Amino acid sequence: MTTRSNTEWLAALRQRGQSHENAVKELRQLLRRAIFSFLSRKGSTNAAGPGYDHEDLAEDCAQETVLLIQSKLDQFRGDSQFTTWAYSIAIRVTLNELRRRRWRTSAIEVARLGDAMPHWPIDNPGPERSLEQQQAWAMLSELIETALTPLQRKALIAHAFQEMPLDLVAEWLGTNRNSLYKLIHDARKRLQAALLSRGVTHRELIAIFDTPRPERPYFEDGKESLFHRV
Repeated sequence: MTTRSNTEWLAALRQRGQSHENAVKELRQLLRRAIFSFLSRKGSTNAAGPGYDHEDLAEDCAQETVLLIQSKLDQFRGDSQFTTWAYSIAIRVTLNELRRRRWRTSAIEVARLGDAMPHWPIDNPGPERSLEQQQAWAMLSELIETALTPLQRKALIAHAFQEMPLDLVAEWLGTNRNSLYKLIHDARKRLQAALLSRGVTHRELIAIFDTPRPERPYFEDGKESLFHRV
């Protein structure tokens, strides 16, 4: 397989003809192997739901990633190897697809979508730590209920805690992805301000739950996605 420099990758992918086709094929193969390795390490078949095959999922995500990369070539700044940049996009595409597939198999009732109060599976690191986590989670739940607008609360709960993919949340609320992103971004800011009014930063809140524990499924859970993913 050809070893290409960043400049050679960009030139080949921007060209037409056989050189372009060869570069696309090579990139797709690189990404498919990287995604397959990622899925195998994380044991994502169970996370994605029954009936999903790593090979098929890796192929689908590699195809989607190649198309996405070709539309974003102008955004590559050359701060890293082109393949490193491409891998990072591939992992994001794969994680989004896994969330989408898991959402399709989730048991959340449509009637409770966006309305169910977030649930946090409290760890049991000891009575003192557990109490601290329960108190922090209760405060966060209260602020989500009182500091956000109904629409912000509905969107945030559906996406961050019920793990509904952004594009599906946007469709459900009758909006588009950009508007939804702004809505949830504003919700996050409100929530951070509400926490500060209680004398707590969002980093301090996250730290309360960052106790050592076995490796989690690599889906970002509600706590992390609340402040980092959105």
